Amino acid sequence: MKKLLLKLVFFSIPLLPIGLIAEYMLRSIPNDYKVKVKQYEKNALHFSILCLGESHAYSGINPEYFDDNGFNGSHFAQTLNYDLEILKRFEHNLQNLKYLLLPISYGSFTNRLENRWEVKNYSLYYNIKQKHDIRYYTEILSLPLDISIDKLKSYYIMHESPLMTDSLGYSTLYSKHNPDKNLVESGKKMAAVQTAKDYRNWNKNRKSLDEIIARCKKRGITVILFTPPAHSYYRMHLDPTQLNKTLLLAASFAKKNKNVFYLNFLRDDSFLEDDFYDADHFSRTGAKKLTNKLNTFIEDLEKSTEN
Repeated sequence: MKKLLLKLVFFSIPLLPIGLIAEYMLRSIPNDYKVKVKQYEKNALHFSILCLGESHAYSGINPEYFDDNGFNGSHFAQTLNYDLEILKRFEHNLQNLKYLLLPISYGSFTNRLENRWEVKNYSLYYNIKQKHDIRYYTEILSLPLDISIDKLKSYYIMHESPLMTDSLGYSTLYSKHNPDKNLVESGKKMAAVQTAKDYRNWNKNRKSLDEIIARCKKRGITVILFTPPAHSYYRMHLDPTQLNKTLLLAASFAKKNKNVFYLNFLRDDSFLEDDFYDADHFSRTGAKKLTNKLNTFIEDLEKSTEN
């Protein structure tokens, strides 16, 4: 056994420098997490409106259409525990924040980003340290080798930009035309992915949102929870129990907290087929429409506080 271990160590030594070089090169590739961290560090003092959350916010909120200075701090698969960590991480930068927008989607209280490769983006680029597998503190070990190689080729050889975020944090991916849009197929698929097998994350996510609201209340920040619109081909596949529990819990936060409002756009029939990138994400026109609705709500709040 000792001889086998010695052989493994002996043969792995030459690979170590290669691994370290690959790690450095992977971390040097621009990414949306770096872009958003830099915006928090340089411009967060000017943010009046901040939106966090997952891909429904990433595709659906375009700060260009806010009357006041806004920023979209959402990412793919970003769950409430990381919304909380980002808020804590940049709390001192967000001195003039007035409104925090948070999407409450079908999976918001059942999904929780833990023990998945996306965790490494928060560890490496947001400097948010969590107790996770050592792999998630590296680029090279967090993803399959073939994906890492493709990333290296794409950026260093093909000179393709991996960035999908504009200067306001809005997704340039979803703002493009989707030639493969299939609302029927994507609706069924995404509903299945987001339907929970159990509710083990429910209380942890509820507590994360509780803490977000408490921190905002302490600093005079209004929290606007909103359930984004979705196409009927997505809605028809949702589990009624999970959906109702989610919507009722979201509404309860608004009832219990004076600084919290809840807007449910899930069945808003003003959103048409062209407003969707797929069955539960938005095209650029859909993002404009949703952002305008939230902007109008904020305008009305502003007027009510003036009177």
